[in-house]
Amino acid sequence: MSALPIPDFTINNPQELASYLRESVSWREIEALTSNYAHWKEEAWELLSDGDRDRIKTLKRWKDSAIVQKFPLGTPVQRLDDTENLMGEVINYWQAYGIDYITFQVGQDIDWCRASNLKRVPK
Repeated sequence: MSALPIPDFTINNPQELASYLRESVSWREIEALTSNYAHWKEEAWELLSDGDRDRIKTLKRWKDSAIVQKFPLGTPVQRLDDTENLMGEVINYWQAYGIDYITFQVGQDIDWCRASNLKRVPK
């Protein structure tokens, strides 16, 4: 028996599945969609952009770890000690010596820091 909620919608074709995969923000959602609609999984995957595929691969690699729960991909973030009010968008995660780090994009620049030194900000 699965602990996943039963979706209250029906997907009718691979295009709809691809659309839901694009909107998914957790690995749990991706797994539920792809297991319930396994017959369209490959076709839907082909409809996704390279960026969407990379995002899904990142979610798969990190599953639904605490860092992903606190800072989902695409979440606006800001350094705790930021004096310039610069905001970035989460694009990746990594870990070194047991410490979680987040890579985020600020305008055209890519930056990173410890997850503990970031806060979520409203869009």
